[in-house]
Amino acid sequence: MYDKAVSAWLECIAGEAHWSPLGNYTKYKNGLVYSNLIKAILLVTIPVLHYTIGINVWYVISMLFITALFTQFTYPIESTILPIIVGQDNIIEANSYLQTIREAMDIAFLALAGIIITFVGTIPAISITAICILLVSISYAFFNFDQPSVNKEKSSSIKADSRVYFLDLKAGFNYIKDSLIPKMIFSIIFINIAMVIMTTNLPAFSLMKSNGVEAAYGFYLASMSIGIMIGTIITPRLKQINFGKLIIVAFIGSGIMWMGTATLPLIPSTILFSAGAISIGILNLLIFSAIQKQVETAYIGRVVTLITSAPALGMPLGSLIGGFLGETFTPALAVMICSISMIIFSVYWLSSSVLRKLPKIDSVNLFKDKIEA
Repeated sequence: MYDKAVSAWLECIAGEAHWSPLGNYTKYKNGLVYSNLIKAILLVTIPVLHYTIGINVWYVISMLFITALFTQFTYPIESTILPIIVGQDNIIEANSYLQTIREAMDIAFLALAGIIITFVGTIPAISITAICILLVSISYAFFNFDQPSVNKEKSSSIKADSRVYFLDLKAGFNYIKDSLIPKMIFSIIFINIAMVIMTTNLPAFSLMKSNGVEAAYGFYLASMSIGIMIGTIITPRLKQINFGKLIIVAFIGSGIMWMGTATLPLIPSTILFSAGAISIGILNLLIFSAIQKQVETAYIGRVVTLITSAPALGMPLGSLIGGFLGETFTPALAVMICSISMIIFSVYWLSSSVLRKLPKIDSVNLFKDKIEA
């Protein structure tokens, strides 16, 4: 039961919706320190109760879900303070290093987590996680950077706080509505739905490709992480290429390679699956770097919220379509549809003169370029 709860926790952490601009209402350093400290305390209660009075699985699920929510709270803060710490000229390189480390740690620690849970159990694994998060909180306490102004207005009710929150989100939308960002968000929503259609069927697809070997699912997940990591590593070397042409070529390549993933045997299928994921690492890094570089500090959290939460709205639709396709036809069809969607994504960028003609990322002006159909 605990294993299922931990799996649910990982799904929550993997979610794309974030809580900013809640982070705008606290000092960024305090938000990072105290949110991680709270997560550590919440996790510690699980082994403490387990070894004393006993614990219910629903309590475990609740605590893991709450800690996952706090993770979503800190992400926009991290995105906001990165330009402050590294400077505008180093954003792409800094994002590349951070994302590379994240992907590498995902690969290493997911494997390590499996080993720990197998040999020492789930509860000790949660205890180790709590200790690691506590160390993160202590590390953030030593951070030193200029703190942007914080919204210190106080309100008298939860209703008033909620109204202010949604007004802040609306202000973030108004800030970007005449920029290139909405066009990019539309593209990302489309790709996200296609990715969910595929990933919904990925467990069944991996079983089909491997003739029932469950470990194949892990191979596909690892190959995707490796592909994204490669994309983040090479992106700083590609930033001199025109952004529009780079994305068009990269996603056409991904579409073709994922067609091979759908049709070829297991080993070449996983290799092409990894190669196709490289474009995702490139797109994520360049778009977020451009936003961090050009959006005013006060609005970064709000824009990050919009650009990550909007695609998440398409996840239920993607899951529904993916489930229907996998049940009615074959899981390979879902992978093929995702590959075709990558090519359609490229055609959309190719058909838009604004997106097609985007210069190298350092020269892209998200807010002053004339937006044409």
